[in-house]
Amino acid sequence: MRKIEEFFARYERGANTFDPDQVAAQFTAQFMGADPNGVACIGNDATFREAIDERRAFFGEIGFRSARVLGIEPTALDERYTLAKVRWRMAFDPPRPTPDAPPRVFEFDISYVLFDPGDGPKVAFYVSHEDERRTMREGGLID
Repeated sequence: MRKIEEFFARYERGANTFDPDQVAAQFTAQFMGADPNGVACIGNDATFREAIDERRAFFGEIGFRSARVLGIEPTALDERYTLAKVRWRMAFDPPRPTPDAPPRVFEFDISYVLFDPGDGPKVAFYVSHEDERRTMREGGLID
């Protein structure tokens, strides 16, 4: 499962840099994303890359500091598919940053179905177990 750990190390870097090419390279040509509000089918295309840039701008506005993988629980489904439950920690600046103010920290789980066509795993489907917007609202990051 070393390949899965290496994949999520790269994925974590992409989550911190918001580099559209790096992020897009980790997804299949079409993939599905889900959260408690429903499911979306997404094309890995220019629109997806634009959404990554929009996410970078939005997260910058709300004080994004970092995203970190805390743990990975991989389960091989067969020779090409792996289910990986990943625990994440995201840190944001406090609403009124001061030198001694700790960041606002949120932890959450996302389950990924990874497909490996032979040249390394890519995300084919993910389920965010929490409603990101609701968590941000409850945490005071957004109205």
